[in-house]
Amino acid sequence: MLIKSNKTVAVAMSGGVDSSVSAIILKKRGYSVIGVSMHLVSEDASSGTLKTCCSTDDIISAKRVCVKLGIPHFVVNLENEFKTEVIDRFVTEYLNGKTPNPCIVCNCVMKFDLLIKRAKELGADFLATGHYARITADTDGRYFLLKSKDLSKDQSYVLYGLSQENLKSIMFPVGNMNKMQTRRIASNAGFTDISGKKDSVEICFVPDKDYAGFIKKHSAICLKKGVIKNLRGEIIGEHSGIFNYTVGQRKRLGVSSKNPLYVVNISAENNEIFVGNMEDCMSDSLTVKNFNFINPEYKNLLEEIKTSVKIRYSSPDYRCKARILEDGSVKIKFGEKVKFITPGQSAVLYSGIKVIGGGIIE
Repeated sequence: MLIKSNKTVAVAMSGGVDSSVSAIILKKRGYSVIGVSMHLVSEDASSGTLKTCCSTDDIISAKRVCVKLGIPHFVVNLENEFKTEVIDRFVTEYLNGKTPNPCIVCNCVMKFDLLIKRAKELGADFLATGHYARITADTDGRYFLLKSKDLSKDQSYVLYGLSQENLKSIMFPVGNMNKMQTRRIASNAGFTDISGKKDSVEICFVPDKDYAGFIKKHSAICLKKGVIKNLRGEIIGEHSGIFNYTVGQRKRLGVSSKNPLYVVNISAENNEIFVGNMEDCMSDSLTVKNFNFINPEYKNLLEEIKTSVKIRYSSPDYRCKARILEDGSVKIKFGEKVKFITPGQSAVLYSGIKVIGGGIIE
């Protein structure tokens, strides 16, 4: 049923099925819809093998969708901002011995800060994306970020950095559907060429998952070799640069042992890698810095709460207790030991399907 609206929605178009269906849904609801695509990286930035979700091919695909839907399409050049906010930060974090998730910065900064500003300059009242997440509001005008209806596709983890102001201006049209329904809508609307597109599961700007090669190319710092130590401080090998390693890594350590060894800690200051057994990779607590309370019900939290947490995008929800420390960071304690808590990744707290907030694991 068509519901006429005088509101304009800009849909962030990547050429994929989720953003395309978002545009289809909003047009059917009676909104004035425009498509916007981000140009983020030049095609030669990764030696011709670029896989960014905002590549030229994807922008062309998004343009075709918009033409077929009869809606305007605009390309927003954010290449300089993407390099500064996402690529440079990604490289710096790896050189500091961390394992960052650049998708979180890309979503919160590129899409829901910079792109939404450009969309409003184009006359849009809202920005819609193809994320699998939901937004609701209470009678006091407070907004809440929720997990998607299809938990297997939920993307709320990468959105914890949003603000109340962001949530007021955002729509997630596919958040109440599962992927099969999304594909069916695309197919029924005649977009059979995109209805079967595979989901992207890699860091989009790193070709062939070669993080080390990407960092070498984009770092002006001399990448030094160093030593690998066991937890007794004994040197047992040599590493080829700390950016090649992440906590929990087992393969390609370059160290022989009767029992499996894993990276337990990375000391960027001393250029050292520490390895141990699986038990050494387990912990019952972690500390989160730069915590953003997206849920206003918890912003002035004074007492320890029982909640759940995800410590990486693909991790399960772990039951835990959380409390705010004097310096503003959040201490999280698990009911059992958890393996591979990785500095640089994000920890996101949930109260049921509501996102409480999140931050960076120290």
